[in-house]
Amino acid sequence: MLTKRVQMLMAAPVKTILLLLLFPLLVTAQTGNFQYLEKGEHELTVTTDSGHKLRIRFPSNRIVRFSWVQPGEVFLPDDQYEMVADHTLGGTFEVADAGDFYAITTFGPRALRIDLQKAPFRFRIFQVGTTEPLLTESEGIRWEGSRISESFQADTTEHFCGLGHQAYGLVGGIDLRGKTVSCNYGEGAMTDWGAQGVLTVPFYMSGKGYGIFLNSTFPHQFVFGEKGRYGFKIDTKGFKGQMDYYFILGPSFSDILNRYTQLTGRPRLPQRSFFGLQLSDKGYPDHPGAEWWKQKIAAHRAAGLPFDHIVNDNRWRAGSGAWSESWFEWDSTRYPDPAAFNIWCRENNVTVTLDLNRNNIADCAGWKPVYNLPDAEKNGIKHPASAPDYSNPEMRNWIWELFWKQSFDPALGYPGDALWIDETDELMPLNDSVICANGRAWAENENYYPFLIAKAIVQEGWDNENQNEPPGLSPAKRPMVWMRSATAGAQRYATYWTGDIPCSCDWMRSTVRAMQVAGLSGFPYFNHDAGGFREPGPSDPLYIQWAMGLGSLSPIWRPHGIGPNKRWPLDRSSACQDAAQQYGRMRYELMPYVYSNAYQAYETGKPMARAMVLEYQDSARAWIYDLQYLWGDALLVAPVCSASDTTKSVWLPGGQDWYDFWTDSLLRGGQVIEYPASVSRIPLFVKAGGILPRFPFAASTADQDPSRLRLDVYAGQDGRFILYEDDGVSEKFRTAEEKRTTRFQYVENGNKLRILPATGTYPEAVNVRQYMIVFHGLGRFPRMTFNNQRLKIFASEDALKAFGHGIYHDRAGNRLIVLLRDLRVERGNLLEMSR
Repeated sequence: MLTKRVQMLMAAPVKTILLLLLFPLLVTAQTGNFQYLEKGEHELTVTTDSGHKLRIRFPSNRIVRFSWVQPGEVFLPDDQYEMVADHTLGGTFEVADAGDFYAITTFGPRALRIDLQKAPFRFRIFQVGTTEPLLTESEGIRWEGSRISESFQADTTEHFCGLGHQAYGLVGGIDLRGKTVSCNYGEGAMTDWGAQGVLTVPFYMSGKGYGIFLNSTFPHQFVFGEKGRYGFKIDTKGFKGQMDYYFILGPSFSDILNRYTQLTGRPRLPQRSFFGLQLSDKGYPDHPGAEWWKQKIAAHRAAGLPFDHIVNDNRWRAGSGAWSESWFEWDSTRYPDPAAFNIWCRENNVTVTLDLNRNNIADCAGWKPVYNLPDAEKNGIKHPASAPDYSNPEMRNWIWELFWKQSFDPALGYPGDALWIDETDELMPLNDSVICANGRAWAENENYYPFLIAKAIVQEGWDNENQNEPPGLSPAKRPMVWMRSATAGAQRYATYWTGDIPCSCDWMRSTVRAMQVAGLSGFPYFNHDAGGFREPGPSDPLYIQWAMGLGSLSPIWRPHGIGPNKRWPLDRSSACQDAAQQYGRMRYELMPYVYSNAYQAYETGKPMARAMVLEYQDSARAWIYDLQYLWGDALLVAPVCSASDTTKSVWLPGGQDWYDFWTDSLLRGGQVIEYPASVSRIPLFVKAGGILPRFPFAASTADQDPSRLRLDVYAGQDGRFILYEDDGVSEKFRTAEEKRTTRFQYVENGNKLRILPATGTYPEAVNVRQYMIVFHGLGRFPRMTFNNQRLKIFASEDALKAFGHGIYHDRAGNRLIVLLRDLRVERGNLLEMSR
């Protein structure tokens, strides 16, 4: 509750630093001058002499929410939009009257200060202990017709990133400086294919160390220095809307993403199998069904290739088994016994996605016309009878009931681990004035639409938070839902993919950037049609570099598309099959590294594929070299995006040296190199101090043996890694703390490797491990001790492996190989150079 109105809060002494900070002269605008303020425990409200009000709330000491209303308006309720997951207010602050302005300062380390200028009323924001403002209002808030805008002083040196992307992930560059940007539903359309795969996230980060999230679903626009202007606006199209946004203090991008995903919800961690290879039946439109999949997967694995996940595209569905005239139900001819097919999938460690195309939704069991968006037929929408209104609670309950009854009810024993919701981004023609079931205009719901889909299927369905019938699947099975387009906050339920992208080097380059932008926008489990979707399909060089190379170094590895150039490796040339072998083995051996980074993304919002600016935001080169990225904590990937062998300019950041992953050559950090890049091998580097955990190669993630762990340690600098493990399927890692972490620490001085005691456990966890530790780049071959006991040196690697405990000096490869057997995971261990 707010306390009584106060004209002057206090007359406390003003700090010297505040006296030195004078606001620039600003033109008078609509909000007028400060009149009075009301202070509560975690918020304050300022009223101006024009009757406008600014409410400032403090979710934490580093997150501030600014909400404006015009005279006579009341503030919208917190749940007006559900993009923000938690509206708890926990920040505390003090207020000091400094004469011309009030100084509002939060408590705690790295606190922030907001100076409220009285005449004209404006604010600016500092990090406590600094003299340069992070953000300064210029013209302030303005209402012009249906548009509400906020403007700040522009700084030509300020960089910006994030903000999602328009259709297909078409991203021209990570750095938004000097640009005018938006990512609204339907933007970036192609004349022939529509506007697929828009990522609507009105959240960005500044190189100065702060982020802003615009909490509105009305169409938006952001200006980042173009024509000397900086700010953003919404267009309410004549309906009720308000300017409402959050300021998030870093200063690092990792800190900002952590706080942003605390605010809007942590990304939902998929099952482990989703990080294995996924392949679809697209391109095989006449295949006979279940037996085709069995034969295809068996041949694939018999060739030594890994496989984890079936992506069903139309053919499983009853009716035509094609894009049209089919519906969400197992076809009785092609799949006469779905339960038997599911048994085969489980016995062979295969998980399954089922798809639903919007154009067929009216043909599905139980559909009612009342579930449709109003006036869809009048507005030129494709397949207007199948335009579901996800703002309708009855429709949302029906969609989960459909999935449950047709396949996801465990009592059926049918396949069903994931849902692919297609063609949800084709409703752009609907008039802004159409009123949806939740009472809001389409102008307000359009950007919100993908969020409502994710909410329906996961929050209200899979998780069954509303306790409706039918029940959900959590915590026994994690949800995995991927849609064509997404909205801020939906990451806590689902992910998305970028639509039917063309097969070309230019589109590969755009995808490299889109993957990074998705991570900078809170969606770390980026999903795309690796190699491109459209006909004729990728050429051999593009297949090798993109479908296999880049795909294997992306969060979700899913080659998929149409045309005569198929996506299954055995239907390609021998060169393509060799690439599938190379990258499949690499991906699966590194699965403990991949999965640990996936968990880190869930826990902190830090993406798996990281733009260089995420770790090096103060470096000018980081904002330029956006066709390379960091893959987790230790690897740097620089895709070639060329149809032939070429030379790739690669920036190796300073602060450490780097190893060529393929050759072990040591390269000095802090330079740009011209790397000879062949089509067959993606440029890949490991930073000094990097630790790469590996499991022995297996045909699926479920077949991997966690009792045998290899650690590749790259000398030259201290390093660490946290190995994460759980059952890979259930939600019990977060609902019952059934998980394990093991910390590894490498100390360059003395070449010490500490294996710390494991923390936590889960039912399937191993208690004893054999370790193979491979040191790269030591430059010498010292004797080693393990827990103060000198290790035996063997003359060959085979002899070492036969004995199972000791060391071997691989002088030709400049590697030191150590085997340690029968280590209890709950005990700490120390491996070090002996003196």
